[in-house]
This record gives sequence, C-alpha cells and structure tokens, in this order.
Amino acid sequence: MEIAIVGAGFSGTLVAAHLLRKATGPLTVRLIERVPDQFGRGVAYSTVRDCHFLNVPAAKMSAFPDDAEHFLRWARAREHRLINPPWVTAITSASFLPRRAYGDYLCGVLDEAERGAPAGVRLERKTGEAVGVKRGPRGISVCLAGGERHEVERVVLALGNFHPGDPNVADRSFYESDRYHGDPWGPEVLAALMETRSCLAIGSGLTMADWAITLSEAGYRGTLHVLSRRGVWPQAHRPAAPVDFSIAAEAWPRTVGAWLRHIRHYIRSQRCDWRAAIDALRPATPSLWASLPLAEQRRFLRHLRPFWDCHRHRLAPFVGDHLQILTQSGQLVRHVGRVMGYREDGNGVDVVIRRRGLDEVSLLRVDAVVNCSGSESDYRKLESRLINDLLDRGLVHPDPLGLGLATGSNGALLDAAGCASRHLYTLGPPEKGMLWETTAVPEIREQAARLANALLRDLERSGRPARALLARASGAG
Repeated sequence: MEIAIVGAGFSGTLVAAHLLRKATGPLTVRLIERVPDQFGRGVAYSTVRDCHFLNVPAAKMSAFPDDAEHFLRWARAREHRLINPPWVTAITSASFLPRRAYGDYLCGVLDEAERGAPAGVRLERKTGEAVGVKRGPRGISVCLAGGERHEVERVVLALGNFHPGDPNVADRSFYESDRYHGDPWGPEVLAALMETRSCLAIGSGLTMADWAITLSEAGYRGTLHVLSRRGVWPQAHRPAAPVDFSIAAEAWPRTVGAWLRHIRHYIRSQRCDWRAAIDALRPATPSLWASLPLAEQRRFLRHLRPFWDCHRHRLAPFVGDHLQILTQSGQLVRHVGRVMGYREDGNGVDVVIRRRGLDEVSLLRVDAVVNCSGSESDYRKLESRLINDLLDRGLVHPDPLGLGLATGSNGALLDAAGCASRHLYTLGPPEKGMLWETTAVPEIREQAARLANALLRDLERSGRPARALLARASGAG
C-alpha cells in the first residue's frame, strides 16, 4: 500500500509522521517535495534568520494535539542553542522562538517517526515537482516534472501557501522589472533591497513585519514605506486573562454585523482585553464560519477580513515593539490606500497611489517594490502546473469564495461535479474557504491527525492490506 503526500512543509510532514506512527504495515509513505532542503520545513520554517519568529508562544506549538508540551520539552532540551538576547532570554511556555528552530523540530519529528516505524512501514523522500495526477489501475498516479510517475492508492495535497498575487493594475509591465519583487522570500530580494535608499512594501501584515525586522537587523539605512489598503497594522500579543466567551449561532442572527456587535459589547461590558475574546472564539471559528450563509461570508471578506486578520494573527511582543521604534524614528512610514499603477524610469519608480477616502491620486517615489500582500488563494490565478492540471481534468474545483479548494468534511477534494474523491485529499490552507480557521499550527495538527486516521481506516476497509493498518482505531493523538 502506498500513499503520496505532495508537499513536505508543516502539513505534509505531520500527515507523514502520523501515518508512520500509526500504521502497522505494510505501507509506503512517499513524501514529495520540490525543494531539496525543505523536507520538514517548507517555506515558513526554512528561514535561517534569527530575527524571524513564531507568532505563537511555545506552549501552543506542539506538533501533536494529545501532547501539548512536546515542542516546549524539545526547546528546553536545547535551551543553550536557542537563547539569543535580546530576542530570546529564556525558554518558557510564553516564549516566542525563532522559526528556524521550529523547522529543526519538525525535521526531528519526521526523523523520529521514520526510525520508530514498524517493519513494512517506510518513508520515501522524493525530490521533484508534482505537475499532474492521473487515474490508474491501482488508484491514482502522481506525475513529476521530467516524466517520472508514482502509482499510489491515495494522494494528499499538502500545498501550503503560495506567493502573493500581484496587485491588479491596468499596465502590468512593471511586474517584469528588476525593481519589483513579487516573491518576498526570493533568494535575491534582501541583497537587492539593501542597495536601495527607499522601498515600498505592499501589504501591512506579518510578511511586512518580517521584512521590516530583516532589513533593520541587516543594517538597512533607507526608508521602508508600507502601504495598507484599510489602514490596519499588525497587533502584538500581550498577556490577557482568559475569558469564557462564545457566540451561539442558534441564538443570534447569522450575520457578521450581529456577531461583531456581540463581540464589541462583550469586551466593553466585561472590560476584558480584546485578545482574550478573540482567542476564546478560536476553537469555534470553523463551525461559526460554516453556519454563516454564503452572502454573509462574502460580506465578512469585503468589510471585516483585514480587521480580523490583524487582531487574530498577532506578532511576538518584541517584534511589535521593534516596529513601533522603526515607525517613531521615521524609518518606517505608513500609507493608507491602494496601488493604481507604476511609472518607472532609469532612477526609480513612481508608485501611483489612491489614498483612502480621496478621489485624486498621488505619487510615491521609491527605488524598489516588494509584494507583502499575503498568499494568493484564488487557485484559478495560480501559476502551478499541478493545480492547472487538476482544474483542467475536473478533479478539483475552487470553493465558492475563491479562497481555496472545495472539500468534504474529511478533507476529500470535490471534483467539478461536486463529488468527493476517494483518492485525493488535502488539509490546511486549501480548506480556508470551507473552514476559514485553517492556516495555523493548532488547527492543522488536528487535521493532520484526523486525516491520517481516516486514510488508514479507508485503506483497511478496502480489504487490500493483509493485516490492520491502523494501530489505534480512534483518537486524534
């Protein structure tokens, strides 16, 4: 029996680890990753910079939902390597640790699961770009660039996040310029920006924060301009006493306006920190999202999404403090508006901006532009051979909101006719339109455990294995 997992970042690594830990054999887990040095790390945790931090404290970053302190124990055992003043001075449950350390942790989780797998259960790491899938006699085959094929019974698309989509402007020619960096994590971006006297970050979220800190730590002396469509800026974690807050969908009108008023009233009446209220809602967010009519989900995306994102996805406290220092010094300059176009010449580029609330446009002169607007989630716009192949064959289709792919409750991908696949599954960001809260560790680790269990049960029910594949028939651990 063989299962292919396309993508070896956080999502794919955890599914593979659970399969290796829970299967009793025979089973081959084929983990396919395009970039050789990103097995277990993916893009998010492959950074080597100590100034890139997790946005969640260590106590909440365990890879396993049934062992909350797994990551914290791992970090404490390596305290001498992780202490790095002034950023990290101690390893506690509230510590925000470097992302590179979490990449090391995930590699260790995968290695340990491979070493502990029983006879007949094995992991095969395969470097290559998956470019398509085809139905075959055994189930489905994954096609790699260069013509190589792997026939398997099930495929998990652990695709993670994609590069940002370019802002929509009439003349897109500037996006071919050396002054434009559409992939903020391209290997050449830092060196190119360090040569400038000014640059513009389009987008004001966590990616922008990473870049501001990166440039500051590298000794950048130029001006970093930041453009926000709505004028919202990343918020930082602060200690907040937990609260017993919820929204009962059946007791309130299923409208985002009513829920927003309820949240605000609770915070004012209880005089609690808004962070505690948002955190209390987190476990119920997917079910609340699913209970909203499609029109209300669209209304949320049009009007409230930026405000939710900046309050829900928060910065490590010292990163927030550092951004404030950069702003007060004048090195980081905030702008509110949207990009309308670009006018490039030999000495720089004038970015045409329509300021929020104003009809007229203004020009912002910079030496370079970096797109920090966040992952493109409309799969119809992605430059991905694999996604294009799946869409062309009708094996998948976008969710109604264009935030990811349509899936069933068990992560099975829905085809163009709306039928759940028996061979193709996904988890994490591709399910954003269906679950909304599905991009962070606490949610994805639960999905990974459930999906691994479901795959093993499914293969067992097919009657092909000689003996049971599932070591523990129930539980998400």
